[in-house]
Amino acid sequence: MLNSLVTKLIGLFITLMIIILMVFTWYVSKSSLQNQLQMTQALHQDLAKNMIKENHLLRDGKIDPSVLEHVFHSMMLLGPAFEIYVVDLTGKILAFSAVEGKVKRKVVNLTPIKSFLNQHKKWPLLGDDPRHQSRQKIFSAAKIYQVDKANADADDKTNHQGYLYVIIGSELQDTIKQNLLSNKIVDQSVAIVIGSLLFALLSSIILILVITKPLRSLTNKVVNYHQGEGWHQGQLLDHKVKPLERCNEVEQLNHVINQMAATIGQQFEQLASVDQQRKELLSYISHDLRTPLASLTGYLETWIAQQHVDQHTQQHYIEVALKNAKTLSVLVEQVFELAHLESGSVELNREPVAVAELAQDIIESFKLRAIDAGVSLDVTPRDSSIQVDADIAKLERVLGNLVANAIRHTPKGGQIVISFESIKVEHQHRILIKVADTGTGIPANALPRVFEAHFRAVNTQDGQTGNAGLGLAIVKALLALHQTDIGVTSVEQEGTTFSFSLPQYSTSLN
Repeated sequence: MLNSLVTKLIGLFITLMIIILMVFTWYVSKSSLQNQLQMTQALHQDLAKNMIKENHLLRDGKIDPSVLEHVFHSMMLLGPAFEIYVVDLTGKILAFSAVEGKVKRKVVNLTPIKSFLNQHKKWPLLGDDPRHQSRQKIFSAAKIYQVDKANADADDKTNHQGYLYVIIGSELQDTIKQNLLSNKIVDQSVAIVIGSLLFALLSSIILILVITKPLRSLTNKVVNYHQGEGWHQGQLLDHKVKPLERCNEVEQLNHVINQMAATIGQQFEQLASVDQQRKELLSYISHDLRTPLASLTGYLETWIAQQHVDQHTQQHYIEVALKNAKTLSVLVEQVFELAHLESGSVELNREPVAVAELAQDIIESFKLRAIDAGVSLDVTPRDSSIQVDADIAKLERVLGNLVANAIRHTPKGGQIVISFESIKVEHQHRILIKVADTGTGIPANALPRVFEAHFRAVNTQDGQTGNAGLGLAIVKALLALHQTDIGVTSVEQEGTTFSFSLPQYSTSLN
């Protein structure tokens, strides 16, 4: 449970919420302090000016300690919220309202003071804190002028002597404020953390459960699929799938996994079908091998046992045994050829093939068999310029198997024709090759199975058992290597036509 996706997402959500709340609290505190400093400095911006107006600090160009002490004493009665300093024109501190040892600086930076006196209105404006080496605080400042004795009440501002520099918020006030603020922050932090955790926990549980609901549903279905429930249907999801472009990520995942499951189901069915076909093929081949082998063995044993028979009978035994041996040889050769083709290790050696000339050579090789069967063979058109891009050896095997198959199923007086026709398929020029016969045809219920490895028609004209039904399966596999398929049409007692196409060879293929 601790390693579940929901638990991890809840933990991550809570952590992010805490971080966000901490950053938010820090920002609010900082913003609140900034606003407080702005307001305080704005309220006390004329403090130093009013102090000078009420007290003449300089007489004859010198600081009057009694007047300065009176002023400092009067200000301290208002509360320990202000620290008063007198600085000269270089920023050197001349006098201050503090006990000895408290002031850490001897000189303050005059730039903030001058900015303040130049009607700087962007508060807060911070200046050096004389009681700390690096700290800065808000302040009020005013210029100090020497007052002429003869005209003590005159507002003579022609003899600038220094500045009255008042720090707003004394060190004692800062200490008390910090202590109070620390306690307040602790209380607020505890309340915020507890509230945040509760809020984050509840909201994360609700949100994550809602968000992960389809994912958890998909997980359960995948687990059930893994355990074998529904695997044979190749189906995971039973709801309608929206168009892929309108799906979110989880729905797209559902769609993809559902397609994957369907593909796996189809592949499993194909594997089961292929496995069943292999079992049937082994069964048929075992039977076909057993028949000629038993006949071969029987005739040889008879020949050995009956040495006293006449020469003509012995010759007959030997001929039948030889015939069965050849049948076994052809069958074994076909089995190995089909297995080799299905292994996927066969490569094509493509080259330009004059297909009409190749067909004529094949007809010549089958001429004697055709004469024995009483059928005629022909090629049309006999045009040597017709060329296809193919493996000549494998194409010869294809045409040879088709012609041999046609001879077996064509009665005497029938005809077998190999024809060629130029066609165009998807902007590609191809040659359509047909092998047509006027034979007995193929029953409609058997037509879809003629290319199965174990299928064997029962309508042969010669009654031979040497055909194991592998010829057409080999043809289909050879044409699959050429990335083309073979079709068949047939009408009983009228004939059968096998057709396939190959790319027409042209110089552009080079």
